[in-house]
Amino acid sequence: MHKSDYIAQLDALHASPELRARIAAMAGEAKRPRRRIKPWMGACACLAVVSALGAGVLTGTLPLLQIGGRSGGGGGHDEASAFMSYAGPIFPLTLGEANDNLTAERHTTLDFAPWEPEWVESEYLEEGGYWSSSTDLLVTDSYTLTNHSDADQDVTVYYPFAAALDELSQYLPTLRLDGAELDTTLAVGGTWPVYTAQSWEDYRDLLSGGNYLQAALNPLRDPAGIPVIIYAFTDPYGPAESEEAPNPSIRVDLELDYDQTAVLSYGFQGGSFDREAGTMVQDFSIPGPEDPEYGDSRYLLVLGADVTDLTTGGYVTGGFDADTPTLENCGVTVTRYESDLDTIFRTILTDALARRMDENDERYVGLDFETCYRAILDRFYQSGLPENRSEWNGTGCMEDFISESFYMDRVSWVSAQVTVPAGGSVTVEASFAKAGSFDYACANTRNHGVYGYDLVPKLGSNLACTSQSATLEDRGLIKIVRQNFGFDLETGVNTVTLDSSEDRYYLEVRRLTE
Repeated sequence: MHKSDYIAQLDALHASPELRARIAAMAGEAKRPRRRIKPWMGACACLAVVSALGAGVLTGTLPLLQIGGRSGGGGGHDEASAFMSYAGPIFPLTLGEANDNLTAERHTTLDFAPWEPEWVESEYLEEGGYWSSSTDLLVTDSYTLTNHSDADQDVTVYYPFAAALDELSQYLPTLRLDGAELDTTLAVGGTWPVYTAQSWEDYRDLLSGGNYLQAALNPLRDPAGIPVIIYAFTDPYGPAESEEAPNPSIRVDLELDYDQTAVLSYGFQGGSFDREAGTMVQDFSIPGPEDPEYGDSRYLLVLGADVTDLTTGGYVTGGFDADTPTLENCGVTVTRYESDLDTIFRTILTDALARRMDENDERYVGLDFETCYRAILDRFYQSGLPENRSEWNGTGCMEDFISESFYMDRVSWVSAQVTVPAGGSVTVEASFAKAGSFDYACANTRNHGVYGYDLVPKLGSNLACTSQSATLEDRGLIKIVRQNFGFDLETGVNTVTLDSSEDRYYLEVRRLTE
C-alpha cells in the first residue's frame, strides 16, 4: 500500500496515539496526534476505532476505508458541513477600541504544507522510522493598517483564536509588525460557552457584541476575600503492599451539612457521599518511597460551615466497602488551619504545574502561571461556588478543575501595542497553525477523511476592512470537496477576493492520494 493510502486511512479513523504507534510499527506509516476527541462524542467513535484498527493489527492487514462524499472540485454552491468535531473558525483582527481613523486591507493565506508526509527516523522500528503528517493548516492572516489622519494612532490590536490551554504550544498565534515579531499578551476567555460550541453560529452568538472579550479582560472576583478552612494531610505511613494488604490506604470520614458546606479535595483518589445521612468519606493510597507522590501534601478545602467529627483510619485496600479490613501500624498527620481561596489555590496550582513539568509534557512548557491561575479560578466560579453550595454536589476534585481548565476549548486573544504613523501604513501579521474540523470514523457520513476549515470576515471585529482576499497553497496535496471561497485548482485560481459582508467562508478537503 502506498504511504498516502495509510495516511488517508489514519486521518479517517482518528486513532489514538497508542493505536497509531501500533500501525506505525506494522506499516511504517504514522501521523502526529491531533486535536483530541471531545468527551461528548460518546462511546461509538472509540469502539469503532478499536474495532477497525484491532482487526488490521491482528491480521497484519489494514484495508483502505472507502471514503464517501462527492468527489467534485468544489464549485462553491454546496452547503457547508456541520462537522461532529468543530475546531472553530479563523477570526479577524480587532482593536481594543474602535478607531475611525484606521482602515485595513486583509489577506489570508491557507497553506497545506503540514499535510506533506515527512519521514521520522526511529531505532525501534524495523523499517528505521515512519511517515508522519498533520491535518493542521498553516495560516498567515495579514492586515495593512492605514492611518487617514494627520496624527499618529497608538492602538492595541487583539487577534482571537480558538484552542484549549494545553494546545497553545501548537496553536498560539505569532504577531509581527512589518516583519518584526511583537511582544504579546495573552487573554483567555471563559471555557464553558466554547466547550459546548458545535458550529460557527455558536461562536457568532458568543462573540457578537464584544461581551466575551470584555469578560476576558476584566479582573475576576478577588479570591483573597473568600475564606477557606483547610485540612492538610501529610506524612502518611503504613506497611508495604502484601497479599494481605494489596493497596494500603487511608480513609478520611467526616460529617457535614451538604446545604451549608462544600468540600474540595486535592490528592485524594476516591470518595463516597451520603447527602441524606450527612456523611462523606475520602481516601488515598499510602505511597511508598518509590512512588512519585511520596512526600506530597493532600488537602480538603471546606467552603462554608466547617465539617465535624473528622477521623482517619487505615485499610488494606482502597474503596468504601463496609467489610474492608482495617490496617494496623499506619496513619497520617492532619493539620487544620484557616486561609483564603487565593493562597490555597496558588499552592495547589504550583504543585500541579510542577507535576506536569516533571512529566516532560511539552504542552505546558512556557505556560504563564497567572494565565493558568485565572483559567482555573474562572472554571471554579463557573461551577457556582462558593455561594451555591446547596445546588452543588457537596464535593469536588481540584484535579478536575485544573484538568478541565487545560483541555476545554476557549477563545483567547494575543494582543500587542502598535503605532500607525500619521498618513502612513503598517502591516500586522498573525501566523499560526489551525486544526481542522472532522466527523468521527464511526459515523456513517459523507465526510470520512474530509477536513473543514472556515473563516469569518467580520465576526467580533471593530476594524473597518476595505478589502479582503485569500490565497490557497494546496501544494498538490488536497482535493476540494466543498467550498464557497471560489478557488479552482484545475484552472489555477488560488487567489480570490472575499466579500466582507459574507458571514462565513468554508473550505472542505480530503487528502489527494496517488
